[in-house]
Amino acid sequence: MTIHSTLGIFWIGIRTILITCVPLFLVATGFLMNRKELSAQYVLGIVPVIISYIGISLLVWGVLSLVGKGSDFSTAINGIFDYSTDSYSWYVEMYLGLYLFIPLLNIIWNYKKEIKNYLLYIVFIASLLTFDIRSRN
Repeated sequence: MTIHSTLGIFWIGIRTILITCVPLFLVATGFLMNRKELSAQYVLGIVPVIISYIGISLLVWGVLSLVGKGSDFSTAINGIFDYSTDSYSWYVEMYLGLYLFIPLLNIIWNYKKEIKNYLLYIVFIASLLTFDIRSRN
């Protein structure tokens, strides 16, 4: 790709700098949550993120519908479950998976012996993250 202006160089430089944000977010999350352990309170901590995600997805769908680019409501609701209502929903999907796996990763990292309910937790979260509810045609 040929760059023909100083403004183009500026925007490509900004993109290059900002593209590192996702890996930095993952590293910072891992560092800041390295002492988290599985508990009901920890799992319930994800509820505000899910509520925000649903609200923002519906807001984006509503705005797109107002300008004539939105899909029908049932498609938007199905899109909430497969993270396709908004083009940036994959960030939420990534964060939910990371958040739910952090206690497991901490156990592996710290090699703790008390693994009572973690097998059930691992199976549940792995199933939740790999189960595809979309129909195949």
